[in-house]
Amino acid sequence: MRETQVEPITSSAANTVSRVGPGVGKLQKRNSPPYWMMFPALLLLIIIVVAPFLVAVYTSFTKLDQYTIANWTHAPFVGWKNYVNAFTQGNALGASAIQSVWVSIAFSLLTTIGITPIGIIAALLVNKPFRGQRWVRAMFLIPYVMPIFVNAITWRLLFMNGWGLIDRILSALHLASKNTFWLIGPHSFWAMVIADIWSSWPFVYLMVLAGLQGISDDLYESAHMDGATPIRCFFSITLPSLRPILGLALLLSTLNHFNNFTLPFIMFGTPPAPQADVLPLNVYVTSFQTFNFGLGAAMSLLTLVLMMIPAFFYIRMLRLGEES
Repeated sequence: MRETQVEPITSSAANTVSRVGPGVGKLQKRNSPPYWMMFPALLLLIIIVVAPFLVAVYTSFTKLDQYTIANWTHAPFVGWKNYVNAFTQGNALGASAIQSVWVSIAFSLLTTIGITPIGIIAALLVNKPFRGQRWVRAMFLIPYVMPIFVNAITWRLLFMNGWGLIDRILSALHLASKNTFWLIGPHSFWAMVIADIWSSWPFVYLMVLAGLQGISDDLYESAHMDGATPIRCFFSITLPSLRPILGLALLLSTLNHFNNFTLPFIMFGTPPAPQADVLPLNVYVTSFQTFNFGLGAAMSLLTLVLMMIPAFFYIRMLRLGEES
């Protein structure tokens, strides 16, 4: 076999490369992306994100209220006092920030735990073709596409004391009194969880249904030939295949529920019961009803820090997906 010999670079070739080098550098420089075209995007980023963030940081260290907002740049500087007050005292109309943090965490976790099996079961029910499959799939999306204020008002009416449908059903089943207060007191937390589960479970259903479409039927046929039962196929094939998309769905769902403002705001009004005083609602009451803008800014930044924790894991999941 004839071997191919690689000739060494002669001095003349090296001279040629050295002569071509500057030209190649200019050509590469000419083909490089024009970074000046990013200036409008950077300017918008500074105006929309950086500037409000810096203003919020500055406000969180001041005693900015209705009396000093006209000259907010000269509001009294109080240092870390707003951050300390956020954890130690309430907003005069409801719970403290630390209590609202626990309410939001419990609300987001319980809601996510509640919607996960409902979404998976619904997706499995409509994954196989049957007559009327499209209609059933569309009906499952009704709670999700319905405006959130309609959901909140509907559930507020259902949970009304005395004549609400929930009280009537529970009273007929001898499970609770007809005068159970769902919109005030400790039961308000569970009313909020039930209403949010009903309106948000189609999100997990959509994500799981999209994941089921990507699982090959050959895997199930091979498992059936080996004598695997449907339950064994679910835990050995379906669930492992859905793990990446299901993890992403649960993470996004937790973030969304933690930051939910509209549902408790419409269901309970302001101020809500301390058991339903989620952190976004507490920030709103502190800032725009008690007019303590400095304390509200400190609580908003604490919310941002808490939201960044699951967002960090979300970004790591995306990177893991790119590497795989």
